Amino acid sequence: MRWLLTFIGFNAVLLVVVLLTLWASGVFTDTGLSALGWIAMALGIGFTSGLGVALMALVFYSDRKDYDDAAHRAGRSER
Repeated sequence: MRWLLTFIGFNAVLLVVVLLTLWASGVFTDTGLSALGWIAMALGIGFTSGLGVALMALVFYSDRKDYDDAAHRAGRSER
C-alpha cells in the first residue's frame, strides 16, 4: 500500500511542477478567465488526474494480488 501512496504523491507533484512551469512561462496570460474560472479549472484538472492515477494504481494492485484470477477463470468456464 505504501507504493500506491508514493505513486499518487509523485504524480501529484509532477502535475504541480508542470502547471507551475507553464504558468511561469506565460502560457496562461491571455486566456480571458477570471480567478474563479482558474480555480475551477485547477480543481477539475486535479480531480480528474487524481482519479485516473488512483484507478490505474488499483488496476496494478489488483493484478499483483491476483484478484482478477477468479473472474478470469469464471469467464473461461462459460465458453
